[in-house]
Amino acid sequence: MKLHPDPIRSAALVMFSASLLLGMPLYAAAADWSATMGVDFSSGKYGGGQATEIWYVPLSLKWEEERSTLKFTLPWLRIRSPSGGNVIDVDANGQPIYDGTGPMESEEGMGDMVLSYTWSAWTQPRRGFLLDLGGKIKLATADETKGLGSGKNDYSMQADVYYLAGALSPFATLGYRMPGDPAGVTLDNQWFGTLGLGYKLSGTDSTGFMWDFRQASRPGSEHSNEATLYWVHKFSGDFKLQTYTMKGFSQVSPDWGLGLMASVIY
Repeated sequence: MKLHPDPIRSAALVMFSASLLLGMPLYAAAADWSATMGVDFSSGKYGGGQATEIWYVPLSLKWEEERSTLKFTLPWLRIRSPSGGNVIDVDANGQPIYDGTGPMESEEGMGDMVLSYTWSAWTQPRRGFLLDLGGKIKLATADETKGLGSGKNDYSMQADVYYLAGALSPFATLGYRMPGDPAGVTLDNQWFGTLGLGYKLSGTDSTGFMWDFRQASRPGSEHSNEATLYWVHKFSGDFKLQTYTMKGFSQVSPDWGLGLMASVIY
């Protein structure tokens, strides 16, 4: 079955850039816990004749103290896609993307668990800049026989840079991913990156735009190329609601997608 690029990474950038724009603390003086529940829908043909439709429902728990942030994410997946086909690439979590040609099939279940750690190099902006360094491990907890995961662990590292320029906040990511090889498939390591611009509309609302790029992991495959537009609203207290829509511009990206996330800090 065909799988789509990972929405977790884009969602995490949406939340972090929005927290800066809405004036939330740049780091936690004392330990803070937060929880996020979301839903992501995407649709794409990936070079085939019929579209793969995916519902991705992640639950994330995050712990922050001073410069350190630990995050745990476990998603539920429902995938409806054409069966069969050939592997044309892998998504951001190392899951195979097929150009399915057979009858439509549906599968659902728990996805791969993701653990990440981020260290804030600067606790306050330096000439307007912030720098975060982090790593992520995708654990192969999903049922690979159902096409919900690759059956292999993946590892990645990345650097995130933010520039606080009043209401406008440009940001960028550069990272490197080392995917595990699914059965019968040899994958190359990949560079990936993001360029974005956030805008603070008010003390409670912000919006922004992101462009994501990822190297192909197989010879002859296209690079991943996607754009995301997001909006965030902060309610009274420590509750936040984020929405986003995305558009893909390559054969290994979804044609389009939508997402909604709700976050609360304890």
